[in-house]
Amino acid sequence: MRFLFWNVKKNSVGPILSHIAEDYAVDIVILAECADPNAILSDLNLKTEYPFHRTEDQTTRIVIYTRFPRENIRTAYGDKFLTIRRIGLLDRRPIVLAATHLPSKLFRDEYHLWEKANQISAKIREIERELGTSRTVLVGDLNMNPFEKGVISARGLHAVMTRAIATKETRSIDRESYPFFYNPMWGRFGDTTEGPAGTYYRPASSFAEYFWHIHDQVLIRPHLLDSFDEKSVRVLTECGGRRFVRKSGIPDQSRVSDHLPLLFALTT
Repeated sequence: MRFLFWNVKKNSVGPILSHIAEDYAVDIVILAECADPNAILSDLNLKTEYPFHRTEDQTTRIVIYTRFPRENIRTAYGDKFLTIRRIGLLDRRPIVLAATHLPSKLFRDEYHLWEKANQISAKIREIERELGTSRTVLVGDLNMNPFEKGVISARGLHAVMTRAIATKETRSIDRESYPFFYNPMWGRFGDTTEGPAGTYYRPASSFAEYFWHIHDQVLIRPHLLDSFDEKSVRVLTECGGRRFVRKSGIPDQSRVSDHLPLLFALTT
């Protein structure tokens, strides 16, 4: 089961998405900042033998397309910033797919994002209890890096950098238990990684500046780790003869997007 997440910056990237979906056999396309969902759907289906459809739930800032039958992907929860779907395929264990696009730091501060992460974490735990499974993957534009408070804190997403820690499943603080996510995106920073140094580039005039950021992340619950391979995670810089970065290596935000697309896969 192959997934693509991309914040497309309201640009007309349908033809590019079509190439990615076909070249990488993508089953589920998850988009943030999608200005024209119907046009994207039309482009996605121009070349494919197995057509996509847009899934239900129009309340969120996330748009999801899939090749799977409608009855196999159902909405369990949706609000402006978060959508949670149950994916149930024949003879396969169900998966909980949570997708989010949190507010930008251009308009909200780190404490606001921390609180949003706390709310999302609580909602995911609630839905996991309702569905009776924590085989959960969370993907999206968090507008935070893997090391920021909302991502690492116990009441937040509680996403850690190694499988060994994540496989402990929970951590107790003052007699209250908090479940882990595993965050493979920690290993995607800098020049020694395969691919670009991050997923988003933003230079600023502040004295402390990272330049490259990893706001686009995929987080995996411990009970789903047996179906996840870190090697499936790819940050794409080109496809179908089209480059998504400039000669300098930074995202081409005027013609493509200021974010780079994120691929990953699960076996079920």
